[in-house]
Amino acid sequence: MRRGLVLALLAFAACRATLPDTKLAALDAVLAAKDDNDPRLDTAFEGLSESAKRSFRARFADYPREYFNERGTIVYVLGRNMKTPADWAFFRAVVAEPPCRSLADCAKAGEAGGPGDEVTLAYPALVALKRAQREFSTGGSMQAAARTVVREALKSEAPAVRRLAERGPGR
Repeated sequence: MRRGLVLALLAFAACRATLPDTKLAALDAVLAAKDDNDPRLDTAFEGLSESAKRSFRARFADYPREYFNERGTIVYVLGRNMKTPADWAFFRAVVAEPPCRSLADCAKAGEAGGPGDEVTLAYPALVALKRAQREFSTGGSMQAAARTVVREALKSEAPAVRRLAERGPGR
């Protein structure tokens, strides 16, 4: 009996240890598909563990800043799992990132951009800010933490981020 319990606990621990890897593999598959309407975005990433969220934040940091869609998608997925101060601290860091100056190289000013480039350049920060603003609209329990994200966005050098922060809730 005791041996069976030990084996069951070991099996359970092994499954739990691979869960973040499974979620991370699913995230990588979604990002590789480059499909913003992938239904997995709304179902596969609910209830992420703290370990999985740390893995997702590390994946965000692994991407060069010019990978706007990938980084914004990771922020979107993490935004569906906002439960701890660490979650909001990450969003605060995202909106505090220096603005990208061009689509090709964030560090170098590019040619005059087309319509929508300003939003693309700030996409991850805009996703984080919208999630923080939604916390106010829904009367969520993390409004104080969300307010810190909005306040950080009000200081942003990215015009699109600052404008959204100025006209949205949580100022």
